[in-house]
Amino acid sequence: MWPREEVVRALRARGELWEPSAGITALRGDAAALFRDLERAIGAVCGLETSDEWRVPPAIGFETLARAEYFASFPHWLTLTSHLSDDEEMLRRVAEHNEPALVMKDASAPPQAALNPAVCYHVYAALAGTVIESPALVTAQSECWRHEGTRHATLERGWAFTMREVVCIGSDDDARAFLERGTGRVSDFARSLGLDPTFAVATDPFFAPTGRAKHVLQRMKELKHELLLPIGTRDRIAASSFNLHETFFGDAFRIRLRSGAPATTACVAFGLDRWLLAFLVRHGPCASGWPSIDAFTEVPHG
Repeated sequence: MWPREEVVRALRARGELWEPSAGITALRGDAAALFRDLERAIGAVCGLETSDEWRVPPAIGFETLARAEYFASFPHWLTLTSHLSDDEEMLRRVAEHNEPALVMKDASAPPQAALNPAVCYHVYAALAGTVIESPALVTAQSECWRHEGTRHATLERGWAFTMREVVCIGSDDDARAFLERGTGRVSDFARSLGLDPTFAVATDPFFAPTGRAKHVLQRMKELKHELLLPIGTRDRIAASSFNLHETFFGDAFRIRLRSGAPATTACVAFGLDRWLLAFLVRHGPCASGWPSIDAFTEVPHG
């Protein structure tokens, strides 16, 4: 096992990893190829559950986030989108200024959307007001943004990162069976890569005080579990999560079962940057030491 600091340092020295800004990571060369291999393999694991793959947009409307109570629960994570003002005089100031960044604040229009904090909200919004005749299973991938201030760490905790999710919408039994299948498949996949997965009950970092009751409820009911991968002799990182939302999103988006009852939702999420880091820590920063991932794109589950 390699120290994660040494892995990052080696990739930087080869010019395969750099950070244009804190929490934003770029890859090229062997590191980028490895990321694409992991991306394909994780997509294949998700494909064992569903072939219904969506392409979701990179941003999401405030109305959807409000409906999902995101502003009450995680306002500390949000990154908003904006654009420059249409005012001609303001645009001229930007164009002629020696340091345009200094006038950006005054030149920016009010934000009208947020960059994706997660993938699954797009699925609930698209299915809002529908009746689920049989379990709906969707997978999608997107760049996501969660601002965590000074806690950003390369590949470990990014402001921008890549997330793949599989979402299940159906009955409570459907959702629980989906999570059981997902837990087995993801665990098998991690072991196939030579990693050492463990599981833990987890909670989302709800914003206090508005999210305090949700935090306690989630802990009591054990609705969230995480798959942890080693990134050091003592340290582990949550690379995937398994989330049971009960009927929260079914109620919020009026997604119903044939009986008229609100649908239950669940999702399995992959943080691809963290899977990459765990793989590199286990197998080292040089491609000559990496096992082939192509052999793992069809992961058996038994």
